[in-house]
Amino acid sequence: MKKISKKKIIVFGAGYWGTIIVANLLRLGCKNIVVIDKSGANLLLIKKRFKNKITTSINSEKYLRNKEYKYCFIATPPSQNFKLCKNALLNKKNIFVEKPLVNNLKDIKKLIKIHKKNETSTFMVGYVYCYNEYVKRIKNIIDKKTLGEIIYIHMSRKNLGPIRNDVDVLLDLATHDVSILKFLFDKIPVLKQSIKYNILNKNNYDISNLHLKLNNIKIDINVSWLHPKKEREIIIIGKKKMLIFDELEEINKIKIYNKYAYYPKVNYFKKILTEKARIYHGNSENINIKSNDSLINELKYFFNCVDAKIIPITNLTFSQKVLGVFKKN
Repeated sequence: MKKISKKKIIVFGAGYWGTIIVANLLRLGCKNIVVIDKSGANLLLIKKRFKNKITTSINSEKYLRNKEYKYCFIATPPSQNFKLCKNALLNKKNIFVEKPLVNNLKDIKKLIKIHKKNETSTFMVGYVYCYNEYVKRIKNIIDKKTLGEIIYIHMSRKNLGPIRNDVDVLLDLATHDVSILKFLFDKIPVLKQSIKYNILNKNNYDISNLHLKLNNIKIDINVSWLHPKKEREIIIIGKKKMLIFDELEEINKIKIYNKYAYYPKVNYFKKILTEKARIYHGNSENINIKSNDSLINELKYFFNCVDAKIIPITNLTFSQKVLGVFKKN
């Protein structure tokens, strides 16, 4: 990575996620950061937090037109993202935008078209779990067939808040899990059924239970921002072993259980008999790995993609496929 302290960076959005991005850019050693937001109150808060380490402004055009600022981080509501991304592309910026990118597939298709005309810039969407060391290890375990043939996956992502008004719980939370599935299997699952509840606001869904299929794998995704207990869990059932990834565990976040169940094959004469499922219990295994901060990994990867002119894993097409699970247009 080229010397990061000299990179001139624009961050759109001084809210919750924009503040997190700025904090991590500073951790990486960035020293030329300007934060742009329409809200003077937000700018005052972020300026107070980071003191003289950043510049703030309400003037987006001034910095978008400045060719010295080649990096643009966008952490604004999806309803604002299309216009910002379009302007940044037209000004030949390298763009990192937090998911969900936009609310519809039409806008992504327009951005893809604009980006193809400007091949000099990098466009990356922030699906942070694709840069998580534990998720990478799970992919390695699956690729090595350690669990045997995968037959079922259960994913749970719940908490009390944060509750968003600009997108529903599907685009806010379930897109994380679909991006993980895309990363693990390099395929997008097909949505078979979606049960959604709009409890707090009739215009937005707060809880959803999704039933999907990826090849022969059956998948359930349960998401909620109206839940008393925080849950971040993935359960993967294979024909040989089972795996649990509990993100909230202090240690031993990944556990492999040497357990499985099956019905024995029966011959012609035994078909009249009722066979019981057999269950095998073996020793479990804890997977301990040295894990780095996922967002730091993600930001480093973005800068490396720009420097090396590499197309990011989570590019516009990736985002289009993830959003396509939930949206038809």
